[in-house]
Amino acid sequence: MKDYDVCVIGSGAGGGPVALTLARSGYSVVVLEKGPWFTEQDFYKDEMACCRRSVYTPKLSEERHVIEDTDSDGNWFGESTFDSGWDFWNGNLVGGSSNLMSGFFYRMKPEDFRLLSEFGPIKGANIADWPISYDELEPYYAKVETEVGVSGRVTTHPFAEPRSTPDFPYPPTNEHPISYRIDHACREMDLHPLPTPRAILSQPKDNRRSCEYSGFCGSYGCSSGAKGSSRAALLDQAVATGRCEIRPLSKVYKLNSDAKGKIIAAQYYDADGKQRKIGAKIFVVACQAIESSRLLLSSTGPKHPNGLANNTGQVGKNLLFSAGGSGNGDFVYAEMDKQAADALRTRGPFVNRGLQDWYFIDDPSLGGRVKGGTVDFLLRHPNTFGKAMSLKWGENDNLIWGRELQKQLKSV
Repeated sequence: MKDYDVCVIGSGAGGGPVALTLARSGYSVVVLEKGPWFTEQDFYKDEMACCRRSVYTPKLSEERHVIEDTDSDGNWFGESTFDSGWDFWNGNLVGGSSNLMSGFFYRMKPEDFRLLSEFGPIKGANIADWPISYDELEPYYAKVETEVGVSGRVTTHPFAEPRSTPDFPYPPTNEHPISYRIDHACREMDLHPLPTPRAILSQPKDNRRSCEYSGFCGSYGCSSGAKGSSRAALLDQAVATGRCEIRPLSKVYKLNSDAKGKIIAAQYYDADGKQRKIGAKIFVVACQAIESSRLLLSSTGPKHPNGLANNTGQVGKNLLFSAGGSGNGDFVYAEMDKQAADALRTRGPFVNRGLQDWYFIDDPSLGGRVKGGTVDFLLRHPNTFGKAMSLKWGENDNLIWGRELQKQLKSV
């Protein structure tokens, strides 16, 4: 069993930067990734494959997770995600979910690092200030924007966070005609629209091409390399150093420790389903919130009977994988003049607009000042499948199909 300096478990946005930084610094690194190793040539714009057939996400019939929820009486129940039909949208490939992201690259605000101090406790929740500040992290924001390749435009607005660089390293990606309608409407309402920074190249960088504006971006892999996924932007460079090895289709199920409690090896299943073991001086667990907790809790030992890093009993609690809300609206082409309707039919360019006017909310009915968030404006995916799923209901909530659905698809 060959020993490495560092073993990184997970190859997404958490593991990629670690692997590249250490490989560049001269350390021997191995990255274990449970999914396959796809490259630009493997990504295609098939909405059925990408959104329904788990080509790039976990096949939950084979790898079950359990969802716990409450029923109408407040009682807890659990069922596997496969049985419920609910899909956990989580990348299962080298580069992880960063392959499937829309590439929004907002920064956090200084207040986000001191939530307890700024907003106080929340009953039933464990709120804590970060052990570092925004000022300490800011230079790394600037470094990542250059390394990953972030396109955007810094503007002056009331909610801007401090920056050490005057602008993003690449100019903004092309914008859709609707962006200017959003700007006009927001300003009429005394709101402050801002350009959305994106980890999508507007110009070529190294071996990566610039965006091709196919319209199939978020939820899809990038066939040009423009999207700053962990694989395209970081891991390809790490492998090129000659000091980083990536092992795809390697699912780690336990970390072994010695009598002193030090982690000495990772046990995993390889592509053939055989049990393997790998040693390293340092192990980095970077397989997202859910899978990282699963691995830590399953890695019990004499010095940590309740799992690794779990002497407080907090591992697996307080998890937030992804949260948000959404609202939808339609432009009815028949109610618009031809020039405006044709402009809105444009496919490819991004909306690239957001609002942070509600990032912090002062509302006495909520108990004072509370934490809000960012509003992003998006166009519906141009693929027929996604559009049909959102427009399949007619009058009186009746399901429509065939020619009636086809007519509906062409109307908005």
